[in-house]
Amino acid sequence: MSDTKRYPMQFTGTGGEYFVIWIVNIALTLLTLGIYSAWAKVRTLRWFYGHTLLDDRAFSYLASPIQVLKGRLIALAALVTYYATSYFAPSLAGLLLIAFFIALPWIVVSSLRFHARMSAYRGLRFDFTGTVGEAARIYIGLQLLLIPTLGLILPYLAYRQVKFIASHTVYGQTAARYRGTARPFVGVYLLSFVLILLPIAVIAYGAYQMYVMRAAGVPPEAATAALGGFMLAGMILFYLMIPVISAVVMARTANLLYNATELGPVGFASGQRARDLIWIYLSNLVLIALTLGIFIPWAKVRLARYRAGRLTVVGPADLGQFAAGQQQSSTATGAEMADLFDLNIALT
Repeated sequence: MSDTKRYPMQFTGTGGEYFVIWIVNIALTLLTLGIYSAWAKVRTLRWFYGHTLLDDRAFSYLASPIQVLKGRLIALAALVTYYATSYFAPSLAGLLLIAFFIALPWIVVSSLRFHARMSAYRGLRFDFTGTVGEAARIYIGLQLLLIPTLGLILPYLAYRQVKFIASHTVYGQTAARYRGTARPFVGVYLLSFVLILLPIAVIAYGAYQMYVMRAAGVPPEAATAALGGFMLAGMILFYLMIPVISAVVMARTANLLYNATELGPVGFASGQRARDLIWIYLSNLVLIALTLGIFIPWAKVRLARYRAGRLTVVGPADLGQFAAGQQQSSTATGAEMADLFDLNIALT
């Protein structure tokens, strides 16, 4: 790009500021038996958006608590219905589970559209133009191939999900373009597969050592104890690998998403590193445990500051040149169902 300028993203919030919001949100949510949770979510997102700066201008979160509450109540009603039927009519619960799977593409699209349209920068809203049909091909069609392909389709599935999100994002009247390919995703998931094999390798080595010890005439109790030690080490390593693999996938997927996305004359440069995220995840986990959860606000702020600090926008000297377009209204039902069922749609 000619005549371009680099704009580092910034996150200016502090853990102390967020702690006040966090603790008040918890107290009011408990006092209102969960009703205030919608206001808590909006208040939290407005705080994080408002402290995320690009070219010294903050982002805005525009959703109202009532929108979130309505969507949350519908999603909660669906969840309660499922658990009630699973207790009183298990066969009907199975049908509801199938219905949820069929509705997954609509939930994905509704969630992405709502979050996009409720986000703004310089007075212009974002939008999401993906269709339920395309989401069905990705989130149902490709996921159904996970078992027949023994998981080998996972890198391509991740690529299609990233491309679906990036290529259908719109800012004002400017649609994004995704230039990435599926090949780099293979490396991400191949590394993850190797890491998950390490605990299995430790346990397998323990079994081999037990066989060698038994063949050498070592008492069975000693050989079994040795195997138990290797199994314990393997289990500990397995749980340690969870944040490691999560960090690898999240960091590299974020880089693949941003570095291959263009928004008109605007490009992105993301440099997240897995080792940084591993340190943040593990240290946050230890500090949260030592403080009995009090460190949670600081942990979230640390992660937000790191991600912002690793993202740079490359664009024209005047980022306000984009033309605003009229945005349609959207409901929060899909977004709240995605949150309630813990669907990781945003990817980063």
